Amino acid sequence: MQIRVKIHKVFENRGAMKALATVTIGEEFAVHGVKLIETENSRFAAMPSEIRKDKDGNDVHRDVFHPISSSARKYVEDALFAAYDEAVASKAE
Repeated sequence: MQIRVKIHKVFENRGAMKALATVTIGEEFAVHGVKLIETENSRFAAMPSEIRKDKDGNDVHRDVFHPISSSARKYVEDALFAAYDEAVASKAE
C-alpha cells in the first residue's frame, strides 16, 4: 500500500492539534482533513469526522474515513508523523 502525505498547515500554540494534512492512498483515494494530535503521552492521527446525534440526542463524533486494521492505522500514522517531522525540521532551518 502506497501512502503519500501532504502537510497543509503546521500549528504553533494551538494546543494538541499540531498539523492538518491530506493522505493519499494508493494514488486512488485522498483523505482530506486528517489532523495530527500530540499530547505529552501520545501522538495520533485524528481522521475526518462529522457530528451526529445518538439515540438520546447527544452529539457523537463519527469518523467519515478510518483504517480498519491496526496495521493499516500504523502505516498511515507512520507516514503522517514522518511528513510532519520533515515539515517542522524544514521550517526550523
